Amino acid sequence: MTASLSPKLAEAHDANYVEFSTSYARRPGSELTRSRSFDRAVIDLPALPYNGVFRSNLGPNDVARVAAETVELARARRVPIGWRVTPTTPPETTPALEKAGWHVDHLMPVMAKDLDIAAPATLRAGITVEEITAAALAEWSRVVAVSFGCPEEYVEGPASYDRDVGLPGETSMRRFLLRVDGEPSAASALLPGQDDGYLAGIYCVATLARARGQGLGSIVTRAAIDAAQAAGSRLVVLQASEMGRPVYERLGFDTVGSITVFIP
Repeated sequence: MTASLSPKLAEAHDANYVEFSTSYARRPGSELTRSRSFDRAVIDLPALPYNGVFRSNLGPNDVARVAAETVELARARRVPIGWRVTPTTPPETTPALEKAGWHVDHLMPVMAKDLDIAAPATLRAGITVEEITAAALAEWSRVVAVSFGCPEEYVEGPASYDRDVGLPGETSMRRFLLRVDGEPSAASALLPGQDDGYLAGIYCVATLARARGQGLGSIVTRAAIDAAQAAGSRLVVLQASEMGRPVYERLGFDTVGSITVFIP
C-alpha cells in the first residue's frame, strides 16, 4: 500500500464518502446540494456526521458565502454542522474557513487496504455474522446508534432514516450484523464504489460497549472486506476513529490521508 492516495483514488474516496454521508438527506424535507462546487446535507437529525459540507471545490470568497449559508440552514433546524476538508479539497479552503470563524473539531485518518486473497475469519462458537435483510434492519440500526453514543430512547430517530432512505436490497449499501449467542452485538456497512467499482467504502463499524474487547470489531469489519473482495473491488477505504485505528491496522489497513472536520 502506498503512503497516500493517487489523485484518481482520492477522487474515488471522496465520491464514496460523500455518497454515504449525504444518504440520509435523500429523505423528503432534507436540505441537499450536490454539485461540482460543493456537496452539502442538512437534515433534522442532530448528528454531526450527517450535517454540513462534505466535499468542496471553492474559491475563498465562495467558501465564506457557503459557510454562512450553511450556518443559517443548521440554525433553522437546530442541528450541528461541520465542513470536511477531504483529500481533494483545495488547500486555500482551510485559511478561508478560519477567516470565517470556523475551527478544527477533529481529524479522521483515512485508511486503505489492498484486497488480496485471504481466507474469511474463523468464527468461534456462538458468533455469527449475517448480511441483513429488511427484517433485521432495526437491530442493525440500534447497534450502530447506541455504539456511537445515541441514548436508547432516541434510537428511533436514526433508525427511521435508515428505513426511509432505502431498505436492504433497495440501494447499493450492504449491512452486516454480528450476533453473540443470538444477541446483536456489532455491525458494519459496505458501500461499493461507482464506475468500475475498484474502490469500496466501509462504514458504521460499531460494537456495543458490553461486547467490546473480544475482537468483534475486527470480525465484522472482515465481513465487509470479504464482501467487497467477492464483488470485485480491489481497494477498501474507511475513516477511522482513535478507538478503531489499531483494529484496522491489525487488519492490514494503512493511513493514506485524512479528513479534517471544521465547525463554526
